[in-house]
Parts: sequence; C-alpha cells; structure tokens
Amino acid sequence: MPASQLEFGGALALGIGPALAFLYWSLRRFDRPFTEYTLFDDRRVFGGLAVGLVFGVLASLLDTSILRLAFDFASSLVVLFALYTVDELFKLIYLNRKGYRGRFDTTFYGVALGVGIAATVIVGSVVWLSLPQLQADVGADLVVDLLGLLLFSISLSLVHADTGALIGFGAARGDFWPALLRALAIRFAHGALLLPFFLGAPRVWGLVSTATSLAFAGILYHYVYTRVLPETLPDDIRREMRRERRARPVKE
Repeated sequence: MPASQLEFGGALALGIGPALAFLYWSLRRFDRPFTEYTLFDDRRVFGGLAVGLVFGVLASLLDTSILRLAFDFASSLVVLFALYTVDELFKLIYLNRKGYRGRFDTTFYGVALGVGIAATVIVGSVVWLSLPQLQADVGADLVVDLLGLLLFSISLSLVHADTGALIGFGAARGDFWPALLRALAIRFAHGALLLPFFLGAPRVWGLVSTATSLAFAGILYHYVYTRVLPETLPDDIRREMRRERRARPVKE
C-alpha cells in the first residue's frame, strides 16, 4: 500500500476512532439492554454524526487557512475566538430546528453532532498541518509527536461532545442562549490550553498542552455523562430506569 494511503488511513483512524468510541459510550445506557426501549432515534443520531462530519471538513479547511494568518499570541486568540464561535453557533442552529427544539433526546443528537465535527477536524489537522512534520520526524521525536496528536484527538472529541450535549440540553429545555454561552466559555478555555500546541511550542510543552486540555475536557465529560445526559430524560423515564437497575440483580 502506498505510504500516502497509509498516512491518510492513520489520520482517519485518529479522528474517527475516538469520536465513535465516545458516541457509543455516551448513548449506550439509553438503549437496550439497559432500557426497555431505545430512548433516541437512530436515524437522527447518524444524521447528526453525518452532518457533523461534513461540517468538520469545512471547519478544518477554514481553521487551517485562517490560523496561518495568525502571527502572534493576541491574533491567535482572536482567530480561535472566531472559529470556536462559528462551531458552536452551527450546533445551536442545527439543534434548535423545528423537530429538535423541546425534545429531551436532542441532547443525545448534540453529542453525535459534536463528535462528528471533531472527527473530520482532526483528520484535516493531521493531513494538512501535522503530516509534513511527522514525515520529517525520526526516533523519539516521532513518538512524542504521535502521542501529542493522539491526546489532541481524544481531547477535541471530548470537548465537542461536551459542548454538543450542553447546547442540545439547552435546546431540549428551551434555554439555548445560556447553553451557548457556557459552550463558548468551555471552548475558549480549552483552546487557550491548546495554544502552545497550536503555535508549535517545543515538543515537551506541546505534550503538556495537549495533556492539560485532555484533563480539562475529561472532567467536563464526566459532568456531562453523569449529570447532563441523565437529566435530559423526563422524570417518569428516569424513575423507570432506576427501578430497572434495582431489579436487574434480583432477576440475575
């Protein structure tokens, strides 16, 4: 297989793998056998994922084009502010359409949309920005750079799942503007942590940057997983799920 195909396949796995893993892990509790019936529409989940993948390609092209224009720390912050605002506004528009607004399961579709965006943004970032550097790396430098990309991929998938869920939850509850502001605050903080990585800091600092952003996104994901996703359910469904959990060990 030509090297270019192997490289693209690796970039695809790096982007799609974590995204699909977090999507599955986020929604598994709300599907059989954990519940009596599926609490979301599979077509809308995969539709949100597909839309996110397409938007992520466009966002990645925009990101890589505009970030090259940033020449110092201040301009980088402005660029990130604009790009992250576009991302989150797109999620807000998509999840507040008729047929999604006011539905409890919109929170789940927000996760699918978010991880879809993250997947192709990561693929584009690797192919268009990181691949030339990786091709020049040897030995320990290659290992460190690959590890940094892996941490970046997991971190970006997590933070997009976080903000997608928060905006979806806001759409479900009719409280979308505060949800958008929370999502933007999260993305700006996450982007600030990743600035050394984006600006090509020395490898050790780039690794610290991606690891710190991953810890931040992971803490937020724990909140989304344990609080936001369950609380999107109507009270009667939550009570039913609690009864099923208590009864399951007895049946076994």
